[in-house]
Formats: sequence, C-alpha cells, structure tokens
Amino acid sequence: MGMEYDDAAAERLEAVYLGPDVVAQRNDTLQRIAVQAGERVLDIGSGPGFLAATIADHTGPDGKVVGIDISQQMVDRASRRNQRAWLSYQCADAAALPFEDNSFDVVVSTQVAEYVPDIEAFSSEVFRVLKPGGRGLILATDWEGVCWHSERPDRMEKVLKAFAPHCADSKLPRTLTARLRKAGLTVRDVSYFSIVNVDRHDGCYGEMVVPFIMAYVKGRKTVPDDELQAWADEQAALNARGEHFFSSGRFSFFVSKLS
Repeated sequence: MGMEYDDAAAERLEAVYLGPDVVAQRNDTLQRIAVQAGERVLDIGSGPGFLAATIADHTGPDGKVVGIDISQQMVDRASRRNQRAWLSYQCADAAALPFEDNSFDVVVSTQVAEYVPDIEAFSSEVFRVLKPGGRGLILATDWEGVCWHSERPDRMEKVLKAFAPHCADSKLPRTLTARLRKAGLTVRDVSYFSIVNVDRHDGCYGEMVVPFIMAYVKGRKTVPDDELQAWADEQAALNARGEHFFSSGRFSFFVSKLS
C-alpha cells in the first residue's frame, strides 16, 4: 500500500527539500557517492526527485538513474519535471525492489530507511540489487537526538514523543550498522551531517518541520490542539526574541558490496 499526500502536504515536502539545509545535505550526499558518467544508480525513496535528477546530470545519457517511491503522487510529480531520457521514476516498495540482482553500480537512500517497517528486508534488497564492487549510501535521522530549545521542556518532550511514531524506528541509526552488515554489506564509513538553526530564516529546517509535526500529532489526537498550537507559537516567540535554537542531524552510512 502506498503512502499518499494531499497537494498541500506534497508542496510542503517539496519546499523542505528545496530549503538551504536539505540542499546542503543533498550536496554532501552527492560528494560522498561520487557518481561517475555511465553508472547505473538507484535512488530508494526519491520523493520529489531532486536528488535523482542531479545524479542523472552526473551519469549523463550513457548512464541510467531510477528513482522509486512508495507514493504514486510523488512519482507523478517527479516524472512531470523530468526531461532526461535516462532518468525514470516508478512506484515501488523499498523492501521488495522490482529489479534483477546486481543491477546497479550505486544505491542511495536518504531519510527513508527509518520509515521502512522491515529494515532487514530493506538492507537485503540493497545488497541484492548492487553489483559486486558497487557502493551505496543510506542516510537516516535519529529523531530522538533532536536538540530543540523551549521554555516548556515538558511540553516539548510531550510533542516530540507524540511525533516519534511518524516513522517505523525513530532511533534507527543506532542499530543500522549491524543490520547492514547482517545483510552482507560492508560499512566503510559513517558520517554525521548536522543541521543547526539559531534563527528561523526562510526555508530553514527548524521552521519547515513544524507544520509536519503539527499535522501528524493533530491527526493522532495525542496532544490537545491548544497545547500543540501553544508549542508552535512559542517557537515563533523565541525567534522574535533572538532565542531560537534547533539542531538535528543525519547519519550517512557508506556501504559497499564486495566483489
């Protein structure tokens, strides 16, 4: 079953991906995977398609880039923007990839693994579709490692705890190395990309994540609406006084499949 977004949610997600923090993260990912001309690359959880499109610019027309996503709406939005014949998007499950063994030189997946209920199947699929000697990068957030200032830490803790179930494993990076190794992958390096916002500027992650948290928590009715709104209002008030602080980070697991 696919995950779907209404138009407003899809547009909010695309805005986050175009914000300076996520653009910097995307550039860091591109530097680490170092895609070469002519390579075959799979982007698992391609979302709006911005990473896959840039990867396609690196492979050139002699390469092949495929982006898969669980959301048909995201696949459609990315496909409408696509003008490269060697880049395609399709709806597929990250734990059951519709590709033959040893199909790709590179597999990349950014902020997706923590949303996959069966991470063992996900890891095994990455191993299966990689060519011998191939490489990959799996990026995931530890959502319980967020550092976020509030003058009501009890309320902040309550909201973040209510938000934690939005992904399958909010602490995935802590166990991901072992799970990738169990699937047969060699973990070459683990790096940390930090996002720190001391001011809520346009497109910053600390601001853009607020409506996602509010929509999810409000839908689950685990925090009263007035308390949730007070939490969001406080962040704006702290920023107006120059007291805002938000920090989060993503762990990038650089892996390879031995030949």
